[in-house]
Amino acid sequence: MSCTYRNNYFESEEFLNLALHSLSVVQAPIYILGAYIIIMKTPNKMGKVKFPMLSMHLIFASNDVYAATLALPRMVFPICAGYSTGVLSSIGVPIWIEGYIGLTMFFLFGPAVTMFFENRYNYVVRLDCNTHSRRFKRAVHYFINYFIALNVLMPSFLNLPDQSVARQIALKKLPCLPLEIINHPRFFMIGNEDLNFVCTGLFGIFIWTQIIFFVAKTVNFVFRTKAQSQQTAQLQRKFFRAVCVQIAFPFVVVMIPACYNLSATYTNNYDMAFTNVSVIVITSHGLFATIIMLLIHKPYRTETLKVLGIERFYKSNKLTVVRMSISIGQTGPDEAGIIPVPGVLETSYYEKQSGIKKIIYTVRDLKAVKILYKEDQVPWA
Repeated sequence: MSCTYRNNYFESEEFLNLALHSLSVVQAPIYILGAYIIIMKTPNKMGKVKFPMLSMHLIFASNDVYAATLALPRMVFPICAGYSTGVLSSIGVPIWIEGYIGLTMFFLFGPAVTMFFENRYNYVVRLDCNTHSRRFKRAVHYFINYFIALNVLMPSFLNLPDQSVARQIALKKLPCLPLEIINHPRFFMIGNEDLNFVCTGLFGIFIWTQIIFFVAKTVNFVFRTKAQSQQTAQLQRKFFRAVCVQIAFPFVVVMIPACYNLSATYTNNYDMAFTNVSVIVITSHGLFATIIMLLIHKPYRTETLKVLGIERFYKSNKLTVVRMSISIGQTGPDEAGIIPVPGVLETSYYEKQSGIKKIIYTVRDLKAVKILYKEDQVPWA
């Protein structure tokens, strides 16, 4: 057992609370913006992914808001203990209820991500995605995942040690732990690390098995199957890459402190400064996920820039199309405005603000065209 306590500012309750409060001030408007963009600005072409996108966003955001405002947990690893100083503590909510809610909300990450990839698998790969039987099976699948996530820690909380005994165990395992933590009136320890490890380990296997299955099936279809148009395949590949980046980047951010906490738990190394920093980083997970979501998907990025009033980044994203007819050996149109075109119709694309953007394409073998002097707005990809 390695126990390190330096009694510096980064190990203090004040540092942790200040960091989490500051984080919550930044998070709140971004989470509201993310929810608004998903609910109000999701285009029809992304309609199938709207609900799982919103569900995942709300779960990530709720976990961060809970930790940074309602709970303010001060964790103690490797003994799965700690206390809270947030809003719920001030109104007298029992600490074991706070702990169960906080840990359960973290475990809800698993079903949220699983259901997101299941959604892609269902609508991209399966042919029976809209049948009644398929919808019923998906509803049962959703229920099982969320039911397990909500109850995965029930065995641990049904076998809680007496908290006076838990304080003695904590002091014995971590002799450097300051008495202000041990004697805190809301100090709480789950106890039985082996049972906690079994519960979380089985849940992790359950979630990761599903994620790997859905990702593998979707990747195989999108990147290898030829039974679809090239344009459709390219759009599906682009969107699936964006989804993977959206989930992977925040996941990597969280895995760094999570791996430290796991290693601390099972190597019996205690460092309060690193524990505080890990809590702060994990609480920022939803912030990273929301920012990546708003930036990586083009419709969300465009709408976000509009909301923020950054016009110069989205106004030039449109082109003015000027269609011109060119004839060979013909001086003008007839009375109906129709001219014979023996050769070529050329259409030039002009950018609205900064000159020529795309040059000419040719349509051959046309019998006749009508002279058009019309400007259309088309999105610039």
